[in-house]
Amino acid sequence: MDPGPPANRSGPNAVAGIVKPIDGQHIAEPGLVSLDITGGDEDTVRAVMATLEEHWATSGVGPVRRDRGEPGVRTRISADVLRPGRRGP
Repeated sequence: MDPGPPANRSGPNAVAGIVKPIDGQHIAEPGLVSLDITGGDEDTVRAVMATLEEHWATSGVGPVRRDRGEPGVRTRISADVLRPGRRGP
């Protein structure tokens, strides 16, 4: 018996309807990325940003926002995946 999608998903393509288009103008060089992070609470997204800082050079822990009518919190961080973060050599 197929139990269907997990409770936090409405189907295999559920995320496609909520992912916003990527603006290529923000990524001008190879290795630079902009990541939108969504989590259940502020502590979670701050922990994710701190972990990313350990691996890559990033823009740092940024402001966390709550969008009215939307669950969870959101933030954005930029990273240079070609340069090491705080744990780097």
